[in-house]
Amino acid sequence: MKKFGILAAAVALLAVAAIALFHIHEGAADRLVVKLESGPPQPKVSPGEAGMDPAAIQLAVDYAGKRNTSALVIGRNGHVVFEKYWGDTTFDTEVSDNDFSAPFAALLIGSAMNDRLSVNLDEPLSAYLPEYAGAATGTKSLRQLLGGQSSEVAPPTELAALVLERITRQPFEILVAERLWKPMGGGDLSFRRNTSNDLRHGAATAGCCVTASIGDWMRVGELLANDGVFEGNQVTPPRYVTLMLTPTHKGAGTAFGVNVDDRFAAHDVAWLSGARKQRLWVVPSLRLVILRVGDEPDTADGWDEAMIPDSIIRGTSGWHPKSVGKDVDPNKYAPH
Repeated sequence: MKKFGILAAAVALLAVAAIALFHIHEGAADRLVVKLESGPPQPKVSPGEAGMDPAAIQLAVDYAGKRNTSALVIGRNGHVVFEKYWGDTTFDTEVSDNDFSAPFAALLIGSAMNDRLSVNLDEPLSAYLPEYAGAATGTKSLRQLLGGQSSEVAPPTELAALVLERITRQPFEILVAERLWKPMGGGDLSFRRNTSNDLRHGAATAGCCVTASIGDWMRVGELLANDGVFEGNQVTPPRYVTLMLTPTHKGAGTAFGVNVDDRFAAHDVAWLSGARKQRLWVVPSLRLVILRVGDEPDTADGWDEAMIPDSIIRGTSGWHPKSVGKDVDPNKYAPH
């Protein structure tokens, strides 16, 4: 009995510690809020120390500043290199109404693989969700779902989230907090409740609409730019994030929850897109992260998807121009 009492006390202490680390409450009716104690911010260095040309950064600032931008933040090699804010925006300002969380399900599956949980990208969905055995949806693999292949019953990310919840027996918001946010030292974040389909009705939406601070989205960028490692914490297996950022097939413009194409000055740019032209660009070959937050640019000013990242990429040490084919017009690229 004494041993049982000690064990019960230990379990209780662990439970209290877990509650102290994060707390979930309802917040607004359509939001699930996760309260976390944030870790130290990423260290800062100057552009020169990071091997970046201030004149190239200024080109990006000039372009962004004329297009209703409220923040332009650059990171390299795990450091915050440059910050420019307009108005009352700061490093701690929350960014909402975006699709920056689109790769979370893929990252969580990588985390589960890293912990040797029973998950295989190429097994059919019915292996995890027996209710879809015999249905067309049940024949799709996790790899196909993460690559964006549609299903008849729900968005692919919602099905992937349901698989994760079945494997781990934890809700999606807890998985994000435990497996992504805490290893990165992230702070508070909130999720929109799923009201668009019956599959996970009322649960945290898996494919979009997470609200978090500018600083924490920079942490996500570093995780993607550094193959699933954040300040020594290996969140996913080696090379898994490289797979995530690889086009699903030749000529595809998407990978596992991210956009990928060859319009940029570096061959391996991947980017997350949000409402109002909010963007998170990552360049793994340069371990570079670029975040643009703000409102929709005025129509008269236009929007060139490559202008901000390319100006910065071309001024970053280690960058080498891509080989130019005979059908490529160099005038379509950002100036340098």
